[in-house]
Amino acid sequence: MIDNPIELQLPDIRLMNKLGEGGMSCVWKAMDLKRNEVVAVKILNRELISSKADLEQFKAEEKTMEEIDHPGIVKSYEIRNTDGLWYYIMEYVDGYNFGALLARKQHLKEVDCLLICESVATALDYAWNDHGVVHCDIKPDNIMINTDGIVKLTDLGLCYTFKYLKDGRKDAEDHVLGTPAYISPEQVFGDVEPDCRADIYSLAASLYHLSTGRVLFPGMGNEEMMRAHCSETAQAKDPRFYRPELTEGFCQMLEAMLVKDRDYRVAAWSDVFEMCRLVEKGVSFKPRATPGVSSLKLDAGR
Repeated sequence: MIDNPIELQLPDIRLMNKLGEGGMSCVWKAMDLKRNEVVAVKILNRELISSKADLEQFKAEEKTMEEIDHPGIVKSYEIRNTDGLWYYIMEYVDGYNFGALLARKQHLKEVDCLLICESVATALDYAWNDHGVVHCDIKPDNIMINTDGIVKLTDLGLCYTFKYLKDGRKDAEDHVLGTPAYISPEQVFGDVEPDCRADIYSLAASLYHLSTGRVLFPGMGNEEMMRAHCSETAQAKDPRFYRPELTEGFCQMLEAMLVKDRDYRVAAWSDVFEMCRLVEKGVSFKPRATPGVSSLKLDAGR
């Protein structure tokens, strides 16, 4: 990976400081001299350039981010290849991700969690219905807020796009991934094409973490955690066990979004958005009367 911007000269781009680094790429804050604005530059790891699958995934991520034009999703401007090095230039978010905020504050207030939920639901409703995109890696680290208070989704590196599959431009194999703490059961099984219900589950798992300061299944390794998402006997504690101030409606919403069998889970982003609005009004929902077991067990005695 590149640690010193002096080591790399990109046309019309002046690298400033590294924002983050993962197994496939690193992201830099930079000045785009043509646009005369601060941008973020995502650079594919040199060792992966020779891998056709990794390079195609990188290109597909950029293309999806370039096509989706929504204020709640970080936008890419263009992809470039300089001397065999692949990178793309995208919107720079002057702010922070909620994973970093969680590390400082331990948990967020319910009102802030509802704002995140509404914002993500609105953005992904557009991505799903207009572009057939499933994010596949919703987690606090991939949800950002800028200095204007606008919540934005980033990192579509694992996104699953039905349009590209139908057009024959993308192979579905090995593209259904996720982060163990937040992954949906169907992504673990990998036996069905993911749809928006996978992201709905992952968002609820993220909201549980943000509101309580704990993941659904703490103290487990990655494999054990993924098995817990799928097992009908594994259920997380009522969020009010950790944060008694959380409302019944908020906890009921998470329970419905975390149903393990997607056939009984909340089925549309518009439903998630409407549930948020009802929780804001202080509405409690009727107990779920479906056969689907949730990854969250509410305390009936409350």
